[in-house]
Amino acid sequence: MQTIKQSDITPTSWSGGKTWTYYIEPAGATLAERNFDIRISSASVELDQSTFSDFSGYTRYFSVLSNSVVLQINGDKQTVDQTSLIKFSGSDQVISYGKTRDINVFIKQGISAKVFWQSGTIKGPMMAFADDCLYILQNGEKLTVKRALCIETA
Repeated sequence: MQTIKQSDITPTSWSGGKTWTYYIEPAGATLAERNFDIRISSASVELDQSTFSDFSGYTRYFSVLSNSVVLQINGDKQTVDQTSLIKFSGSDQVISYGKTRDINVFIKQGISAKVFWQSGTIKGPMMAFADDCLYILQNGEKLTVKRALCIETA
């Protein structure tokens, strides 16, 4: 099992705070070029209001790790708390209200994936984000967690 800790990642700045990219595939892909298939990141949101970047061509999954926020997606508002997982198009117009730490999963459209919260024992192959770490489990590997955001791809 591979473990990627937040403390091992150099954060980058964005207009509303900092972001940590835990995983990006394929190897050599970059956020700036938008040539990735999958990206898993966490961000600090340090403004009371921020506008999400356009990620056309991707499906986006969003949850918070601390504090609730309100997302306005194409004009519709919904509260996101630590039990929520919101799925939307990367091309949607999204405004966030409230300061938080979040977790984001970006999946290129056309790639099959399941993203979900799970507690207890997780069995690979899959990726699981818990306690500021991304765990990459190979086939048959197990991890017991209080709660993790799990990502399975086909």
